Amino acid sequence: MTVTPPCATRLLQPADLDEVLAIAAASPQAPQWPLSAYLPYLAAETGNPDLLRVALAATAQESPAAPDSREETILGFACAILLVDGEENLCQLDSMAVRPEARRRGIGLALLRATFAWAAKNGALRLSLEVRASNEAALALYRQFGLSQEGRRTRYYADPEEDALILGTRLPPRPASLDFH
Repeated sequence: MTVTPPCATRLLQPADLDEVLAIAAASPQAPQWPLSAYLPYLAAETGNPDLLRVALAATAQESPAAPDSREETILGFACAILLVDGEENLCQLDSMAVRPEARRRGIGLALLRATFAWAAKNGALRLSLEVRASNEAALALYRQFGLSQEGRRTRYYADPEEDALILGTRLPPRPASLDFH
């Protein structure tokens, strides 16, 4: 696979779900959700104006053998939920994973930027997530975004059993620089 950098971020589409499942399966640190768990993140309406969801894809153009054709490849994804309660307006990053062969190339960074922009655009004041205590690469990335440890969930993860660190940060009120269509 030859990928043309840089990656772009966009809303995840139903047609992307097979690639998302493959990325998650290749990422044991990511939640191993069934396809049906992703569907609410793709829906434009939740039925509750105070509950918003988003699924984002980091993509790149793949250069096949034919010079006049190009295909888009999903390099990673992120799923987040936002509870607009007028107090915390908490955005929870529920899942994020990057293709193993695309790691350490800024894909996670692009997904986090897009998630932060979506959260800010929709009025989030805080962002929170759980991460495996041993996932040093993810912890380093999250700390770049100002997330710090706020708690620990003992034996939160299975296969293997492991604690989750709860990370969070306040989001400054600001207009989002990214717009997703």
